[in-house]
Amino acid sequence: MKSNRERLTEIASVLASYGFGHIYRTRVRKKNKEQDAANLRLAFEELGPSFIKIGQIISTRQDLLPPDYIAELSKLRDDAPPFDYSEIERIFKEDFNQNIEEVFDSIEKVPLASASVAQVHRAKLYSGEEVVVKVQRPDIEATLLRDIRLFSRIVSMAPETVREMLVDVDAAFKEIADTTERELDFRNEGQALVKFRKLNEDVEAVSAPKPYLPYTSKRVIVMEFVDGVRSLNLHQIREAGYVKEDLAKKLVYSFLKQIFKDGFFHGDPHPGNMIIRDKKIVLVDFGIVGELSQPVRDDLIKLMRAIVFEDLDQLMNILLQMAITKEKIDRFAFSEDLHEFYQTYISRSFGQLNLSTFFSDVLEITHSYKMVMPNDFIILGKSLTIVEGVVTDLYPDINVMEIATTYFKASEDINLLDDFSRDKIKLGAYQFATDSFKLPTTVKRTLDMINNGRLMVHLDLVHFEDKWREVNKMVNRLVFALIIAALILASSIILVLSDGSISLFAIVIFIGAIIMGLWLLISIIRSGTL
Repeated sequence: MKSNRERLTEIASVLASYGFGHIYRTRVRKKNKEQDAANLRLAFEELGPSFIKIGQIISTRQDLLPPDYIAELSKLRDDAPPFDYSEIERIFKEDFNQNIEEVFDSIEKVPLASASVAQVHRAKLYSGEEVVVKVQRPDIEATLLRDIRLFSRIVSMAPETVREMLVDVDAAFKEIADTTERELDFRNEGQALVKFRKLNEDVEAVSAPKPYLPYTSKRVIVMEFVDGVRSLNLHQIREAGYVKEDLAKKLVYSFLKQIFKDGFFHGDPHPGNMIIRDKKIVLVDFGIVGELSQPVRDDLIKLMRAIVFEDLDQLMNILLQMAITKEKIDRFAFSEDLHEFYQTYISRSFGQLNLSTFFSDVLEITHSYKMVMPNDFIILGKSLTIVEGVVTDLYPDINVMEIATTYFKASEDINLLDDFSRDKIKLGAYQFATDSFKLPTTVKRTLDMINNGRLMVHLDLVHFEDKWREVNKMVNRLVFALIIAALILASSIILVLSDGSISLFAIVIFIGAIIMGLWLLISIIRSGTL
């Protein structure tokens, strides 16, 4: 393995060769910015498996980079050359203190798949059960975490270059490192499979492979082999007699349940992680999962409720409550941007909303104000985007929000309307009656204050200093224009009273007025307020 210095030099050189020299030379490049996103993907591909994985992790964080970068990094293919089978035997022996032949009746030495983090081999237990053995690449943890640190170091050398793209460089790469460490411990994936299977044991539409926990360690996981239609191959789906519309609806209903009922969902549901078997969608690779606490799930319902009831203030307050803010938020500007975003949704019925677009728009706005949304909220936005793409490919005429509306109506756990108990109604009626009795007295007191000249009006002007400066400019220009008019009038009166003789004083005044008028006109044109 290369030393840190050698690897750092290699990373910087590859980035520079693709036009990213400004990252570590602290010089902002102005040309061909539209190509930067594609070049970053190409640079990651050249830097090898660890950077391919880094790029894939970054692509799940829509809050970190602009959409064009996220779209490009999402194209990174998780393919890598296979490593030697002898490494499989060595790692298995080290982790379980057993030879691989003692556990498996047979194991195929040619891998089913070889990715940037792990390699998968098909095998059979002595009990006859068909399984797959997923083994981590040798030294991938050290290599991957080191490359994350080195890349973070390169980026942090020129924070002014990336400040507009990244909310918080240190926090972003710390989150990436934490996510990577969790994914590199296959025991987490084993527990995620157990939890997902339990939550969905009564669901006919979706499932996950059974893990064999006695043979699951940090670097190895053994799980049930799932045979069927892989990668949602449309030709094979038709040949197997599956109805694409039915599969698409099952997938949508499944994810709605995962999000709003279970609060536990698959974090990377792309076609490669889906297998169709026995009319059921089997999700595989639970390295990335999202967990939504009950408060976050409640906030999601409130967000949609705010859209349905056109409550902009509620929408703003929920986002401010959910996010971690690194600096003071200009609430007026934030409200204005939310209002503009809101107009794209206000004309639609709830059934016409697009969940993934909604999440993407919310993340784009919060990103612009350097607001850090919860990580699971971000993973959710990414997952919904992937799922909507998958179901659209399966059945282009599907209406995801129409299905969601049906689900919400049928679900006992979700209600877009606030629950009204008898006690709440009584309390509200009492408060209304109390306020109503106070109203005549309040009105009389206000009228007395107006009549006695004691009424004070307090106004809070947003951005008062800026607006006052503009008012001053306007008044000054008006006064200047009046002075010019007075000078022209004065010069005209002097010429009239001079009995036909030319008055040099009047001419000087007139020329001065013309110069001042031209200067005023030029200043108005330059201000862009003509």
